[in-house]
Amino acid sequence: MAPTDAPENLLAEWAGLLLRSLADAGVTDVVVSPGSRSTPFLLAAAACPGLSLHDAIDERAAAFFALGQARWTGRPSLLLCTSGSAAAHYLPAVIEAGAAYTPMLILSADRPYELQDCAAPQTIDQTRLFGDHARGFFDLGMPDGATLALLALRRRAAQAVFLATYPSPGAVHLNARARKPLEPRADASDAGQRLGQRAEEIARGPIARPLRPRLVPDAGDIAEVARICAGSSGLIVCGPAPASQGALRLREDILGLALATGYPLLCEAASQLRLMPPGARITRCDAFDLLLRSPAFRDRLRACGPGTILQLGAPPTSSGWETFLAERPGWSRVVVSPHGWNDPQSDATTLLFCEIGEAVRALLGALSGSPPPPSALSRLLGAADERVFGLIDEVLARDGGLSEAQAVHDVVAAVPRGSLLILGNSLPIREVDAFCRHGLAEATVLCQRGANGIDGLIAGAAGAASAAGRPTTLLIGDISFLHDLSGLGLCRGVQGPLLVVALQNHGGRIFEQLPLGQASGLDPTVLRHFTTPHDLTLEPAARLFGHRFARAETRQELRAALAAAHSAPGHTVTIIEAVVPPQSAREDQRYLVSCIDREAPRCIDREAPTRRGGIS
Repeated sequence: MAPTDAPENLLAEWAGLLLRSLADAGVTDVVVSPGSRSTPFLLAAAACPGLSLHDAIDERAAAFFALGQARWTGRPSLLLCTSGSAAAHYLPAVIEAGAAYTPMLILSADRPYELQDCAAPQTIDQTRLFGDHARGFFDLGMPDGATLALLALRRRAAQAVFLATYPSPGAVHLNARARKPLEPRADASDAGQRLGQRAEEIARGPIARPLRPRLVPDAGDIAEVARICAGSSGLIVCGPAPASQGALRLREDILGLALATGYPLLCEAASQLRLMPPGARITRCDAFDLLLRSPAFRDRLRACGPGTILQLGAPPTSSGWETFLAERPGWSRVVVSPHGWNDPQSDATTLLFCEIGEAVRALLGALSGSPPPPSALSRLLGAADERVFGLIDEVLARDGGLSEAQAVHDVVAAVPRGSLLILGNSLPIREVDAFCRHGLAEATVLCQRGANGIDGLIAGAAGAASAAGRPTTLLIGDISFLHDLSGLGLCRGVQGPLLVVALQNHGGRIFEQLPLGQASGLDPTVLRHFTTPHDLTLEPAARLFGHRFARAETRQELRAALAAAHSAPGHTVTIIEAVVPPQSAREDQRYLVSCIDREAPRCIDREAPTRRGGIS
């Protein structure tokens, strides 16, 4: 149909059918950034009763807001933007969505074909803009009023939502072209009225409902893994996991598997298995990162003989764990995960691709008999864990100013039961793993461990809080805070309460803990280009967006600020700047590792007495 022959309401009906179809396929939230070319699609979204709209000035922050929503809901939110470079700002979040297997939908408005490659304003080639980082791309072309074209538009909406969630969750990009006039026009002509009736009939009809199959492990494969687990001592290791892994049944099944195998459980805070109420009486080793940073303790671990590592999901964040595996200890490693090849060391012996819950329940069914007696490995890790946390208690009890370890511990201890705790990358997530053991709090932990960047952490927390509707705490560093100031604007629409705690150590202090920061002879002025120290305070940013603010320089001030923030009424956003010495995290962790390293060669068992200052 030529443009001059098109019914006057073609664009409005086309956009309306698309947005209604996306809603019928399961989309509930649309994150909108302003622009002209997206006018018909924004009007259609606003008119659709099943959609909630969230305004975001900055497309980069908008994308991380949508990502945060999806981390909680498990379904894609829709990002809507205008033509030109607007959609390009979504790229960092698209990369994270793909790496973290988190669903996302993008609808970018585009100029018509006749304006391409002719210097028309705000016009670029948006075809496959995100390359291989997107799970799929649909160029919807120009609006078409033919019945089959309308049916195909509705079908493509269903396809896009399904592809964003299965078989490999990630971002799916829809590109929709629109020719002026962009504003709605009345269907005054007979052709326009017929088109409106046809589009309404199609919208009221059924939409394709793709049924997602279950990833069920093969019985023979389960029997093989069960034989491996029953024939040796070993470990269960859990890295960052989605919120769904905190479901009561799955959590209890994983604890049950640890009990049935006799394997100690090494789980990070973001695994959903650390910050939980006490469960089955199993051996835990929450201090495994600190322990494995010690060469002497790694020697003690190898002395227990090679065993089996059962890795559930993504690999741990822990640098100590990475070092242990890099030394090729000769252990067999079984990796269970529904998505991706989770083996950065390239030495896994078996990979089982299925839902973790399905695999764990099948293994429980295959393992028979009474739980085995504690192995030497289990006794070693259980005793070492108790002793390390005894040392940590001493570190936390030190007088003086507020240390980073104390700040992290107190923030986690204060989170309301059943709330969301979101951990920033670089130091915060590692420090929670180091200083916070199970039983300290009960919370669902979200993180951004796909690509491990600091992009959009505040915006992502706002998105998660908006979807969860429960108290939310975000713990990040000062550089991450400064990197996402526009995310503070998105916090204003959250029902809350939302608390952002920024660890103010005046720079990216993780670089001081990397080999670069420990290199002898390194010019300190060169290291500054990595740590980027600054003299900025965070209060003006909080005030700019109308958020409550508190600055804490002592442990008492921090605890008082946390109590006030958690008792604040709904939709209250509080920013706490926790001021800590720049090197306190490095010094505390070096002290703990040195204690472990000094005492680890001694025989460790559960009957050995605990001695202050080290492991005995």
